[in-house]
Amino acid sequence: MQKHLYLISGLGADERIFNNLRFPAGYQVHYLHWIPPLPEEPISRYAARMAESITADGPVTLMGVSFGGIMSLEIARHIPVEKNILLSSIKRSSEKPPYYNWVKKLGLHKLPDQLLYQRRNVIVRKFLNIETPEERALVNEYLAKRDYTYMRWAVNAILHWENDHIPEGLVHIHGARDMPFPVKYLQPTHLIPDGGHFMVLNRSAVINRILEEVL
Repeated sequence: MQKHLYLISGLGADERIFNNLRFPAGYQVHYLHWIPPLPEEPISRYAARMAESITADGPVTLMGVSFGGIMSLEIARHIPVEKNILLSSIKRSSEKPPYYNWVKKLGLHKLPDQLLYQRRNVIVRKFLNIETPEERALVNEYLAKRDYTYMRWAVNAILHWENDHIPEGLVHIHGARDMPFPVKYLQPTHLIPDGGHFMVLNRSAVINRILEEVL
């Protein structure tokens, strides 16, 4: 029976984030695209709508990067999923670093766009552990976007996300140098010692070897 692998990019990214990954034979690869959120839409409802795009007839594996990993766990609540693979993400809400709670309590994510997003360039580039021209080009394209509707929804969803359920067989690949989700707050199944938040691009050879083992 044909197996199906659905890939979910991170916040502000698209399927190019997976360009350097190679997948074992026997999988049909699909890109699960983000959809516009409804006003104040709960993440559970958003995940249910996103899951409607999964129409494969056969075993489904979800792979998500960063916020895409969180979304893969939410989607798995709505459809049968054989395996979840998280890259540079978290699997429990308790794995969020403490300052996420400070941002939520202080309401910093509700600041006007000109304060919260339009001056974020230097911080974002540093935070994402950018190493290569390819990464810089992708991030610059992301930073050039001026419609913050989805971004505001996604940041709010991450800050308020609550989950303690870990699906059986979950694979969590993480970098020891990840800044958005520091490894000291979580317990991945596979740790890449020199990996940062963009390791899906710049540590792809290591990730590909892990995928050979787990898929």
